[in-house]
Amino acid sequence: MSSTCVRGATNPTQATRYQLWADSAGYCSNPTCQNALFVDAGRALTTHFGEIAHIIAASPGGPRGDERVPVPDLGEWANLVLLCANCHTVVDKTPESHPVEMLLAWKQQRKAAVEAALGIAAYATREQARAAIEPFARQNRHIHQTIGPDNDYRFDPNAEEAAMWEREVVATIIPNLHHILRIIDANRELLTDDEKDVVAAFRSHIDGLTHRHLGAGGLRASRYPAGMEDLFA
Repeated sequence: MSSTCVRGATNPTQATRYQLWADSAGYCSNPTCQNALFVDAGRALTTHFGEIAHIIAASPGGPRGDERVPVPDLGEWANLVLLCANCHTVVDKTPESHPVEMLLAWKQQRKAAVEAALGIAAYATREQARAAIEPFARQNRHIHQTIGPDNDYRFDPNAEEAAMWEREVVATIIPNLHHILRIIDANRELLTDDEKDVVAAFRSHIDGLTHRHLGAGGLRASRYPAGMEDLFA
């Protein structure tokens, strides 16, 4: 999904990687950079150059290293920030100009900017919450209906639509699903008990889809839960 400083005990879990990508909305967390981390490589291919950087180095002798920090904590979400490859190199080569406090501020600013841009808030009514998630759900529905794997091209694995679908899953569908989940989580009090079960299935769907397309690949993700179409209705 992305490269990190080291492997081993300080390497983040797959779930932590997903969270960092969701927090950044696919852009470098450096506020003076903010480069998009997904790049159209042509021929219906998409690649990324996002890297997960340790804020406090993975080893005491590394950039911003601190031997007082327990090793397991170094690979946790709180000690990681998503950057483009260039910014990752710069902050690690010039740690005196990029202290811990600065990188933490970058991370928080990026997360706050994403949430502000998306209008993520706790709403007073179910109707308002539904209206907030609908634009993202509508865009995903359109992509799925147009080039999704249920279309006729599924009988031709070499079809151009298959490559286009893979690109859209990474660049649009997965980020939209994470945005929807953020809005739902901010308005959990408005959900019925049955809807909470639907959201649990939705969360599993996102995890599986993200792992398949941005992680190690493997088995199919669970199906998109039908109950999501009536959430907050």
